[in-house]
Amino acid sequence: MANTAFFLLIYLLINDVLSFPNLAPFSTVQYQPGQPVDISGTYAYQTPGPTDKRGPCPGLNALANHGYINRNGISNAQQVYDVSLLIGLGSEIAATLAALAVVAGNGLVFSIGEGSPLTGPGLNQHGFLEGDTSYKSCDCSLCPTQTGCDNFDFNDPVWSTTYEAAQSNGNLFGVPTFITAAKNRYDECVTNNSECVFGPIQAVFHYLTPCLFAYIFPNGTDGLPTETIENTWIGIVKNANDERLGVPGGGRIPDNWYPRPQPLTSLEGIQCFAEIYAANPVLLGAKVNGVFIPNELQIPSEASPTDIACFIYQAIFVATPTASLLTVASYLNPVFTNGSWNCTPFNANN
Repeated sequence: MANTAFFLLIYLLINDVLSFPNLAPFSTVQYQPGQPVDISGTYAYQTPGPTDKRGPCPGLNALANHGYINRNGISNAQQVYDVSLLIGLGSEIAATLAALAVVAGNGLVFSIGEGSPLTGPGLNQHGFLEGDTSYKSCDCSLCPTQTGCDNFDFNDPVWSTTYEAAQSNGNLFGVPTFITAAKNRYDECVTNNSECVFGPIQAVFHYLTPCLFAYIFPNGTDGLPTETIENTWIGIVKNANDERLGVPGGGRIPDNWYPRPQPLTSLEGIQCFAEIYAANPVLLGAKVNGVFIPNELQIPSEASPTDIACFIYQAIFVATPTASLLTVASYLNPVFTNGSWNCTPFNANN
């Protein structure tokens, strides 16, 4: 009986890996800054079906809705690497995101939303990669559901924190807006959420996500992070009363959208992280029984770009399951230890 159950599990896993519907022909998908990204035919927007997975990342949701990653929301590291290049991220950032895809999954595949025994934890699992202080979604403990919490759908009161910051910055969702919004969302979590989770890996997402809003989501024709462009990627519409509502399943790639003229380098991404963090340094940690407990791993005070890069490298490895360490190292070490940053290689025994 045990052997039968084992082989059934292996069969289901292989079937899950191989049965991707609408698998995008990635060999033909390339970064082309002088052309709009194709959103017709194979890549036309489709509303996700009832079993399709969607999660906290607006970029992955939109790319799945267009079939640039599997429309069912079950993807893999190679797809993440390929589509990262497509939308204008440089190869080092793409490799870092591919490593995070490995961490979120089972080493072969991962879910951009809810996980399962066949796909690994997924991006929705609270406290694993996903944490509190999202710019568009509710803190987990503040939005409970029958099956857990809604930490991935659009939540207008949460988004209002960032929207209001943008009103003081020309209604643009660039770095100045997120300098304010990042600190405000952190303060809201620490003040109002008795189970606030803001550890090292959550900080990586908290300070790098604004760099996507500021430098990747804008149309490459003008580079402006406008409300219209961000609403399209996230999936925000307004009703007759001018109230913001979230589109179920997330957003889409804007019409006539061009990637940025030059790929975003790891240096540019880390400088973006550093600028937002340095304006308002905070402690990383989590609340236990209502008391905030600092994490052992912190961002160094007055951190240099190299300090930030090596913090990101360390934080990802700390979050990585043992079985995935070698795969994650194959993506991260060429970037962080052998590449631009000269970080000390991660040692699981330290």
